[in-house]
Amino acid sequence: MANTQLSDTIHVLAYISYFSGQKITSQEMASSIQTSASLVRKIMASLKQAGLLKQGHGTTNLALARDAAEITVRDIYRSLPQQELFHVDQKTSSTCPVGAAIPPVLDHYYMEIQAAAEAKMARISLQDIMNDIDLQAQLTEKL
Repeated sequence: MANTQLSDTIHVLAYISYFSGQKITSQEMASSIQTSASLVRKIMASLKQAGLLKQGHGTTNLALARDAAEITVRDIYRSLPQQELFHVDQKTSSTCPVGAAIPPVLDHYYMEIQAAAEAKMARISLQDIMNDIDLQAQLTEKL
C-alpha cells in the first residue's frame, strides 16, 4: 500500500498558501484532501513543530512560517514521522545465501536511492508546486 503522508502534507501547505489571508478550517482542508479533519490537524501540528507553519491572527488564520520559495519538499519530507522511502525485510532466512545477503545488499542501494531522492527534494520548493497548481488551474479553465 502506498504511503500518502508526503502528498497530504504538501497538500495542506499548498492549501494554506493558496488561500493565504483567508479563514481556513481543518474541515475545509480535509474536504480538499478527502480525509478526516483530525488527520489534517495532526499534519498541521507536525508542520508547526517543524517550523513550517505558524498560527496567524485568530484560530483559523494559518500562515506559512517562511516564504513558499524558501520551503523545500525536503523540508516538508523531514517533518514527517516516517522518513524512509523503502524498508528492507530483515526477517529473511540466514541459512539461505539469498536470504542472508539480501538485507545488507538492499540497505546499501536503498540508502543511495534515499540520498538521491532527498537531494532532488531539496531542489523543489513549495513555490514551484504553487506555480504548477496555478498553471494547472489556468489550463483547466481553458477547457
